[in-house]
Amino acid sequence: MGERVHVAGIPVDNLDMDEALAAVDDFVASRTPHMGVAINPEKVIKAKQDKALEKILRRSDLNFCDGIGIIWASRVFYHAHIKSRVTGVELFLQLLELANTRGWRLFLVGSRPEILSGVVTIVKERYPGLVVAGSHDGYFTAEDEPGLVAEIVAARADIMFVGMGSPKQEKFLAGNLFAMDVPFAMGVGGSYNVLSGEFKRAPARVQRLGLEWLYRFVLDPKRLPRILSLPRFVGIVLRSPREHVDNVDFFGISISNRDIDELLEIADGFVRSGVPHLIVTLNGEMAARAFRDAEFLEIVQQADLVVADGVGIVWGTRMLGPRIENRIPGIEFSGSLLALAEHKGYRVYFLGAKPDIVERAASNIMTRYPGLHVVGFHSGYFDAAEEAHMIQEIRATHVDILLVGMGGGVQEKWIWHHRDMGVSIAIGVGGTFDVWSGLVRRAPRFVQKTGTEWLYRLVVQPSRVRRVGSIFYFMFRVLAHRRTESRS
Repeated sequence: MGERVHVAGIPVDNLDMDEALAAVDDFVASRTPHMGVAINPEKVIKAKQDKALEKILRRSDLNFCDGIGIIWASRVFYHAHIKSRVTGVELFLQLLELANTRGWRLFLVGSRPEILSGVVTIVKERYPGLVVAGSHDGYFTAEDEPGLVAEIVAARADIMFVGMGSPKQEKFLAGNLFAMDVPFAMGVGGSYNVLSGEFKRAPARVQRLGLEWLYRFVLDPKRLPRILSLPRFVGIVLRSPREHVDNVDFFGISISNRDIDELLEIADGFVRSGVPHLIVTLNGEMAARAFRDAEFLEIVQQADLVVADGVGIVWGTRMLGPRIENRIPGIEFSGSLLALAEHKGYRVYFLGAKPDIVERAASNIMTRYPGLHVVGFHSGYFDAAEEAHMIQEIRATHVDILLVGMGGGVQEKWIWHHRDMGVSIAIGVGGTFDVWSGLVRRAPRFVQKTGTEWLYRLVVQPSRVRRVGSIFYFMFRVLAHRRTESRS
């Protein structure tokens, strides 16, 4: 289907109208579900405010360039040339022509009942070669959705259009795409209103100049807030990486750039696989230790999932290449992992900290997550005999998730050397048990948001001052590596 151009992390297929029609023709011929989305500046803005929508846009099969702002941004900021603007309403009309030629079965969803009824009548009259296999207005509840999906399945449609506005139409399609079993489905926004004659399109000359947005504003001044959102779009393009990547390479370490929901999906898959996995929550201090410890570096490089825990990692990756968009503190990821375990009924074991601390942490966690199945806990202080007994206990209780709080480096090495325990997920949690026990308080939320929690901990725990040296060493190694790469 051709290359994709990325704008603010959102993929846009670089194709013209004929190529877009050919792609849909291939989708229908494949008989497997595909989804199309119109990409314009307004949709990019919504995607940056709505992670669920952003994921949909990244995964959709056909992202056509609907807005002149996308063409402008790709040229000005990325020096990339998008062949042509393919407006949603024009593609909608052209696909009706193609469906008429191919004899496809069509299903229409969306708009008010009276508008939809008019659209169905016009389509039947204007395109007698296609079959209107069914239709449903856009006023349905979540409870009605399964019935609508069943109706669409029964219609055996080849192509479907949904006109409910964004992001509602995209979320409906993404959530039901494979269940509906329609080879190609696309959100069409207000295109039904255009076809019915309720809205008038701009004259052809205005469309060619890319000024249809201005024409619509003149006819409907209420669209002013949408026009004024363009500076926000520019700001988003300037702040966002051009292309989103799921993993960022950092000194041979594959660091995840996914949000918390995606990480939990991966973790759930780890548990269901029944195969041992190591998760590392990496910060600058741990990275500095890995730079000085070849064994530890190799372990982190081989970890199954590495989460960007510290702001230092975000800074370091930015200095060397792609930007980490999703920094997730280890304590927050661990808490979310426990919530997943409670929901799924997974068995959890706590290992680390002093005896009274880990016991209090386990007690507090069981109060916070009353349905969580904590099968045991043990302090991080043990001799060889105690260790053997503890490992036997972990095996016997069929632990799914093992949280180890022994400090960065030590905990990962212990996990790695005992990865034959049959635990699906083992994760190092550092000083998390101290916080969960109530012994240590986290920084205020505004401090957490600024990424200066390390400084807060230094102020309240002056004994941590010796760790500052690791931060400077980390920065030195990153900058030295950057200088070396720039020379090569």
